[in-house]
Amino acid sequence: GAAVVRPPGHHAEREVVMGFCFFNYVAAAAAVAKSEFGLKRVLILDWDVHHGNGTEKMFINDPSVLYISLHRYDDGSFYPGTGPAEEVGVREGAGYNVNIPWPHSGMGDAEYLLAFERVVMPIARSYNPELVLVSAGFDAAHGDPLGGCNVTPYGYGQMTNMLRGLAGGRMVVALEGGYNLRSISRSMEAVVRVLLGDAPPEVQVPEGEEIEEEVQEVGKYRAMVPRAAGVALAKVIAI
Repeated sequence: GAAVVRPPGHHAEREVVMGFCFFNYVAAAAAVAKSEFGLKRVLILDWDVHHGNGTEKMFINDPSVLYISLHRYDDGSFYPGTGPAEEVGVREGAGYNVNIPWPHSGMGDAEYLLAFERVVMPIARSYNPELVLVSAGFDAAHGDPLGGCNVTPYGYGQMTNMLRGLAGGRMVVALEGGYNLRSISRSMEAVVRVLLGDAPPEVQVPEGEEIEEEVQEVGKYRAMVPRAAGVALAKVIAI
């Protein structure tokens, strides 16, 4: 399913509103899925260009929610300044928080799809979620004036198609940030088409030296990942 909501929500914390976010819709949906429907494993995938600090904080010690975020970090200088790779969760939730922090602008389809293939999907398959929730900000899209990245509708379609193979297809894509209406509309259209069953286009993924370094940086923290994701991540860093 797809949820077209405004304003976005992933920066909102329990008692703090920030980053144009008042209510954290995706986090609330995950909580309801657990409390009302008895789900034990919920995956939240956040591809908004900004780190979802609110979502991370809500589930930082909760192994029943696996939070994975791909975002610009820029050594902590990119808003909201959170989400380094070494933040992997605490206590029972250690290992169920995965941050893929980009070091600068300019990341596009190749970088995102390589991260999906090497990190996101192996961990997600190992976790075996019962529900997938996507915080679908489109401010990493080509043409967005704030994100400075270059993900195309084809890239978003490919990521959606990979995620659709999880949880028996039980997946909800919820709109988050984005500041170029044309980029948002084209990207969301590509995502919804895949959700409706259209085949995504073929995209060639080159392997750049810098993105290999970023993937390995995430992999350094494999020792902190519990059994649910540890085997998959141990394979991921063998590149």
